Amino acid sequence: MSILEQDEIDSLMASSSDLMDEPASPPTSAPAPVQIDLSKLSPEMRKLFHLQVPIIVHLAERTMPMRDILEIGAGSIIEFSRSSDAELDLVVGNRPVGKGQAVKVGENFGLRITEIGPIEERIRAMGT
Repeated sequence: MSILEQDEIDSLMASSSDLMDEPASPPTSAPAPVQIDLSKLSPEMRKLFHLQVPIIVHLAERTMPMRDILEIGAGSIIEFSRSSDAELDLVVGNRPVGKGQAVKVGENFGLRITEIGPIEERIRAMGT
């Protein structure tokens, strides 16, 4: 994965407001996906849209004493304080960018997005 330099992030953020059809204030209902006109971007900026970046769905976390961790084995259950029907965090570059609900997609796990941050936050998250 390539790390974006701060000037590349700043440039993309500066040009992003001209490229998207996203409203400036967050809507109360689910927003439509952002549409970006790649033809308005420089060739260098278009390259950024081909980068593969990991996205993470953060289920829960907790701390445990090392003794308990060493006792974990196959079949062990680790309990978390988060409700099983709580919204999950969507994370890019160790930065939260949205929330969603777990869904089943065929035999796979998926995330139905219920909240998503502004495009500037998502771009900034990719630069870390």
